[in-house]
Amino acid sequence: MKTLSKLVFVLTVLAFASSAHALLWEIEKYLPFYGNLDQDDIPGFGGIACGPTAAVNSFVYLENAYPWVYDSSLIPAQGLDLDGDGDVDFYDDMIAVAQTLGGPGFMNTIANNTTFHDDFIWGKQQYLESMVPGMTVYEAQDQWAWNNQTMPEWVEPISPLWEFLYWELVDCEDVEILFSWSGGGHFVTLTSFHWDDVNGNLVVDFGEGAWIDFIDPGTGLYNTAGIWQSGTGMILESDYAPGATITMAVSESPIPEPVTMSLLALGACLPLLRKRR
Repeated sequence: MKTLSKLVFVLTVLAFASSAHALLWEIEKYLPFYGNLDQDDIPGFGGIACGPTAAVNSFVYLENAYPWVYDSSLIPAQGLDLDGDGDVDFYDDMIAVAQTLGGPGFMNTIANNTTFHDDFIWGKQQYLESMVPGMTVYEAQDQWAWNNQTMPEWVEPISPLWEFLYWELVDCEDVEILFSWSGGGHFVTLTSFHWDDVNGNLVVDFGEGAWIDFIDPGTGLYNTAGIWQSGTGMILESDYAPGATITMAVSESPIPEPVTMSLLALGACLPLLRKRR
């Protein structure tokens, strides 16, 4: 069931470790605000539906975090028992939206038997604008060439930077990322970021203690994965899968953006800044 509270609890820490140069960057979002849709519960194409599923779990976050903007517009009631459990509930509504997102006019998942990175970004924007037009701001970093859609101006054609992931979460944005590896890929909904800069050089090497948390469409559950940078390329690598890198990140939030909105809405999004010695 959706959380009805309008308060977003955000904990972010910029902590100074014992070394004068080492920095710890952390941001954790309020997990109950996110959806728990498992892609395998989507009839017909669940095995390939990580893109639509990650988007739906993010829509739940946007509805819970900003109900005065999105209310129940992103995941409207369908009145259908799509998971066959005998109950018509919010989980069925999430399935219905994922089916819509996977179809023509949005992510084209069913037609392509997968979700391409550009169809994911473009399709999610198309859906948001069709349901709540003119109320969302978008940002993205994407290393892949756009072949299926025209790349919007707000997409940076670069490999996602750790600073982008961190600050988008701090700003209470909804963030999805794409893990890519040889012969595979997986979209997830990002929920936290932990970056232990032992050397104080803003680069985290393998084994230095950096990781991300996310809602995994493969299970609908919370998951975690280690991350690090590959030296000169600044590419974010991960142990989510052998050879995995983070190749795309996209964020959405209401207009005005949450940092401004928090001041207008009595602290609907409150980051805490703390120093630890």
